[in-house]
Amino acid sequence: MGLGTYRFTIDFGIPREQSLSLLHRAVTLGINYMDTAPQYGSGESEELIGRVLRQHPGQQVYISSKVGNLGETIVRSFGADAYRNEDCIRRVVEHSLWLLQKDHLEMVFVHEPEMEIWGWDEKTLDAPVLRILEKLRDEEMIGAIGLGSNTVELPGRLAETGRFDVIEIANGYTLLEHRLEERILPAAQKHDLGIVAGGPFRDGLLATKQYEKVETLRRDAKQTGWLTENTLDRLYLLYRLSDETSLPMYELSLRYILGNFAIHSVIPGAQKPAEVEANYQAALKGPLPTDILDAIRKIQHKTS
Repeated sequence: MGLGTYRFTIDFGIPREQSLSLLHRAVTLGINYMDTAPQYGSGESEELIGRVLRQHPGQQVYISSKVGNLGETIVRSFGADAYRNEDCIRRVVEHSLWLLQKDHLEMVFVHEPEMEIWGWDEKTLDAPVLRILEKLRDEEMIGAIGLGSNTVELPGRLAETGRFDVIEIANGYTLLEHRLEERILPAAQKHDLGIVAGGPFRDGLLATKQYEKVETLRRDAKQTGWLTENTLDRLYLLYRLSDETSLPMYELSLRYILGNFAIHSVIPGAQKPAEVEANYQAALKGPLPTDILDAIRKIQHKTS
């Protein structure tokens, strides 16, 4: 289990001391993987991680950061040209290294690769950013090259090229959805890609039981996308299962994902040190017992 590091930044109004305490707790527990990005808090996420890593020089913590949404980074004045410019991409990565107080970045993801602005060649699935990251990898400035997305179609096709090392899909494998399974997991197995499950709590709906919110959403006539009547039915039944088993929703969510050994890491976010502690203790328990897994599968089948 790693740590997602977006939700404790200025974007969510979290006090800096609370965020630093959260990170200290994660490192002292032994959590050794953190996922960040330059636009998480406009660089604050990377900066906070860097401060904490400096205070734990003996701890090896692997970091994945990203290049993308360049209009929110130090190369914003270059506009669309930045996405195809080696100097711009290099500057973004070097700035991340400076904020993180590292001289090598273990993983760099193309953030939201489905954006047309990257200019992927439809036939070869090549793009300037991929060639630039491969060059930075050859220079040993970065390690693994990855993809970070909320979607699965283009990332799945890109994974099949064999040019990537790791892929992170937010909300791609949860108690509610299994979008990773159709294309990405087979490609990962074939090309030996690492798989990171982001967004395990689906914006908090799978972290705590929110019966009233489910009913409010059910009454909302504007339901679109992933939020369907079947999804809400599934969520309600999962809450009931949590009540019946006395397992908190965050524990059900994390241990469910940990039971799929094709997924190499799950990165729940947190806003308080106690949440990091709770997630860590849940992960230590390992995959869910067979009877609870069977109950979850019945719920999924019933609401499919």
